Amino acid sequence: MNPTSDQSSGISNQYRLCRKATSSFISHSSYLKRKTVCRFTLIELLVVIAIIAILAAMLLPALNNAKCIARNSKCIAQEKQFFLALTDYADSNHGWGPVPKYSCGFTRWPAVMFDGKYLTQLKLYICPEAASYEHAEYLFLAKGKTRDQLLTASGLTYFNYVHYTINKFIVGNSTTEAVSMSKVFVPSQKLLLADSCGDPVNPTNYASTPVNKRRGLSSGFFATSSDIKYISPFIPPRHLEKGNITWIDGHITSEQKPWQTYQVSTYPVKQFHWDPQVNDPNK
Repeated sequence: MNPTSDQSSGISNQYRLCRKATSSFISHSSYLKRKTVCRFTLIELLVVIAIIAILAAMLLPALNNAKCIARNSKCIAQEKQFFLALTDYADSNHGWGPVPKYSCGFTRWPAVMFDGKYLTQLKLYICPEAASYEHAEYLFLAKGKTRDQLLTASGLTYFNYVHYTINKFIVGNSTTEAVSMSKVFVPSQKLLLADSCGDPVNPTNYASTPVNKRRGLSSGFFATSSDIKYISPFIPPRHLEKGNITWIDGHITSEQKPWQTYQVSTYPVKQFHWDPQVNDPNK
């Protein structure tokens, strides 16, 4: 065998091995380089998380406000349904509202409306913003009950915790005769119906009381003393610090500090807004 040929062959093999090793090294280095470039550093990851947290903190209040606004719009729509149903009832009863003491045993005006088929969707009696109030679900026990069942001792309590209250002067009580809705002075400035919140919550502890400890009214109408020195239950500011009020002419307003404005205001103005027979706020 030719020594020169063997030497050349050895050199050639060594060259091929060297090229292969070099090629593998370059390929591996390129892979590592690509892999390193695609990774986030810990600092970069923390910065991204911090930015997401800041954006979430900025957007969540706006999202919550949007949800509150939507629930408020739904509440206003429900109060509009109440107005239409009450108007329908009055048209069928010579202008009178749903007067409990003339309604065959029912002691709550919502029960009168439900029994008379004027407003049978029970969810309308529950304010969307107050769905978590204590006993809010109790109303739904009335579903499917016969009239006789609703007139039992327990049946009469099903409508104790609705979230809307009507002006006492429209439905009357044991000592006050109802006023026909057709004989109201200045109906655009007389309260017909409003948001309400009953015991154990009152204006001084409403904000600090957990939502599930608040509850709807237990009387069915805004009770007043004979001289209107007090009016209860109070109108809560549960819609972004506002309360919804339906007026006898049918328009609905969202009022800031409704309790202070209409329930603890000076006597002549307060009586003007509640008593359908008063036509001058200064007297």
